[in-house]
Amino acid sequence: MRPLYPFIAAGLCLFLSLPALANDTVFPANSLIGLKPPGAMKAHVGLSMFEDEAEDAVISLFAEPNTGAHEQPFSEFGKIDKVPPDKTLEGPVQYWKLAEGIEAYLLVYTVNKGGKVQRHWTMAAQDADLLAILFARAPADSKVYSDALMQAALRTLQFRKAPPEE
Repeated sequence: MRPLYPFIAAGLCLFLSLPALANDTVFPANSLIGLKPPGAMKAHVGLSMFEDEAEDAVISLFAEPNTGAHEQPFSEFGKIDKVPPDKTLEGPVQYWKLAEGIEAYLLVYTVNKGGKVQRHWTMAAQDADLLAILFARAPADSKVYSDALMQAALRTLQFRKAPPEE
């Protein structure tokens, strides 16, 4: 019976590591927020962002402690119904409940500059500890970064308490 112990221990280690193997959330350098980047986006080496230079697509991440001391309450993000004239809303603000108690509002709009149309996603997200703002953009006609694929990536948003010590 004793020769089975190494196999049992190896099986238990593999079983316990499966959730970690399945979670491919990427946290850019020193960032408290991360997500599963879409397409060929890679985390920037020094900035809290993902980018795909070949496709002219980017997701920028900003986070700060959620102290409740902002000029407007978080719920005000959900009430945006007008944008500047150079932008076109693609629908109403969406409210999402994400994993681990994260609430988020997403605004999707396009910008046409000289015939080049880009789609933008602006997301405000919070939990009890953090407030995050994400800005993303990609060519509106991109197959790699379509609205559905970008929204799916934004839905994978995760927060962590502190970046790892390096």
